[in-house]
Amino acid sequence: MSAPSLLPLPGAPGSLRRRLIAWVLGPVTLIALLASAIGWYAALRFANDVYDRWISDNAVALSQLVHSDGGGVRIDLPPEAEHMLGSDQRDRAYWRLSTLDGGFIAGHRGLPAPDAPPAGTAPRCFDGRFGEAAVRVAVYRPAQHPVVVTVAETVDKRDRLASEILAGVILPMLLILGLSAAGILAGVDRGLRPLRSFAAMIAARAPGSREPIALQEVPDEVRPLSAALNQLVQRLDAALETQRRFVADAAHQLRTPLAGLKTQAELGLRARDPEEMRAALETVARATGRTARLVTQLLPLARAEPAEGGGRAFEAVDLAALAREVAADGIPRALEKGIDLGYDGAQHAAVRGDPVMLRELLANLVDNALAYCPRGAVVTVAVAADDAAGARVSVTDNGPGIDEPERERVFERFHRVAGSPGDGSGLGLAIAREIASAHGAAIALGPGASGRGTRVEVRFPAPPG
Repeated sequence: MSAPSLLPLPGAPGSLRRRLIAWVLGPVTLIALLASAIGWYAALRFANDVYDRWISDNAVALSQLVHSDGGGVRIDLPPEAEHMLGSDQRDRAYWRLSTLDGGFIAGHRGLPAPDAPPAGTAPRCFDGRFGEAAVRVAVYRPAQHPVVVTVAETVDKRDRLASEILAGVILPMLLILGLSAAGILAGVDRGLRPLRSFAAMIAARAPGSREPIALQEVPDEVRPLSAALNQLVQRLDAALETQRRFVADAAHQLRTPLAGLKTQAELGLRARDPEEMRAALETVARATGRTARLVTQLLPLARAEPAEGGGRAFEAVDLAALAREVAADGIPRALEKGIDLGYDGAQHAAVRGDPVMLRELLANLVDNALAYCPRGAVVTVAVAADDAAGARVSVTDNGPGIDEPERERVFERFHRVAGSPGDGSGLGLAIAREIASAHGAAIALGPGASGRGTRVEVRFPAPPG
């Protein structure tokens, strides 16, 4: 026996708990990283604002030491003031005095000489490099002299201050992130607890229990799953009930002929007279034929039962062609019984269905008519096609007919009208109704032409398109 196939679920692999944690912690972590980047940018900008004022003030102070005379421009910078300018313990400071066109006057010759800003405006600050070192540069052009004053300082203090500010922000943020992660883990575990309780409740049910789950006892998020399980149990219960009913019907109907076979076989074994033995064997042969016919009808009845999974894979079928074939197959039996069997109706009638089951339906209707009609009767198989209303197939005879009170009961399994001739099992019309129902068709029984005989009609819905 092959292993049962499992239906794949979208996104099923993996742990729901891990996915929930990832979905919650992922955005939180991303926000923390983004906040860290923004914090670093803000801290660095704050540090620059603080120390930019210092180098800007130095640039303005140096400009006040510049003097112009007939010999040109000079700066009176005492050695003590120059030492003070570069006396910072962490960073080094540099300065340069240039002409408006960038010519060197005094200071550090390798310092960048940017374009001169407008005269008298506030110093302009920007990032630069002096040799291998990164520096922050302030440029100032005094209004009273045609010179440019440049002051630069390395950025160690700035980076240290930005790092301290960022650390003051990041450490609490990491603490909050850790507490948030712990809270999320606890919340997810607590939130999934009803699912575990639900699984435990399902696992604790008795193997044969098919009672529906009480939806008011489960959380709102689990109710769709519970409703789907209830529907599945209902379909399973219906399938099991169908199976039980079929087994019970089959056992009930097979018990009597098998008991008769056993009795006749025992009589044949005890008989000494050849004639008695022959009579017993003939009875066994007839009973065997009836039993074989019953089994033959039980198999299509089982196939016609509603499928456990729902629908069947149907295909396009020409109902008219199928009806003509079934009528042709019944002609030898009709000739043997002296019955006029013929076909009348459309040449083509499209339906969607299972051709094997539809052939079984038509064969049972024709066989029923031939079984219960007397010699000289007329049986007609007819098909009518209508694109809007669908197709109709009917089997009409002018036999003894069925009284109105019995017309619905003849569709029940193993029911036979009292006084009916022959040795039928009462399954033909039951099989026809099951097959018609499986195809979404309606089957009805009524009187034949002029109120005589019987007419069985099956109406199929119009096929899609």
